[in-house]
Amino acid sequence: MIKGKLIGAFGIPGSGKSTTIKKMGEIMNIQTFHEPEEKDWADAVRSRNISGNFTGLMWFRSIRVPQYYKANALRDKGLNTMLDSCYDKLFYLYHDKEGLEWLLCPDDPYYEEVKSISKKDLELLPDLDIIIFFKQTEENWTKFIEKRNRELDKDRDFKKSFILQNAFIEAVEKYCNTSECKLIIHEQSFTDPYVEAKKIIKKLQNHLI
Repeated sequence: MIKGKLIGAFGIPGSGKSTTIKKMGEIMNIQTFHEPEEKDWADAVRSRNISGNFTGLMWFRSIRVPQYYKANALRDKGLNTMLDSCYDKLFYLYHDKEGLEWLLCPDDPYYEEVKSISKKDLELLPDLDIIIFFKQTEENWTKFIEKRNRELDKDRDFKKSFILQNAFIEAVEKYCNTSECKLIIHEQSFTDPYVEAKKIIKKLQNHLI
């Protein structure tokens, strides 16, 4: 049986991944998997100031990891499918980069546990066939952040996370250079998601044959 393709989106938070991937799924008629919206976040995330970022990180991981395996099962059936985030697969490659302190600091009591888990995730989670990197200008990123208006986006340290973009690019390039995964870098514009989705689909065509 011919295997399908497992496609993952990657980019800094607020780069337009989820909206564009959802639109791509509609156009291509393939299943997409998404992170929960802020309104659906559990207390593990909402109360991270009390319970710590580790608890919040593990809640998100508990949502996303099953999605990897569901997507992988569809791929094994010969279907193409997409994840709107491949943070867990790549986190070990950028967990210690400047700009991520709002999420994980080296002095966090669970830092070594996160490091160990993310290393295992890189090794054990299903490999991706294609990664779409959503590259942003700082001006457009600011517009996306203002538009989605999440409480987390108002955090002073989170607002510094644009500097993570270069680290994210290095991480995804390293992964793709050491695997069979193909990389598509998409210059995301602040425009109609349908327009952006069509641009990416056009770039994908040669990789889906």
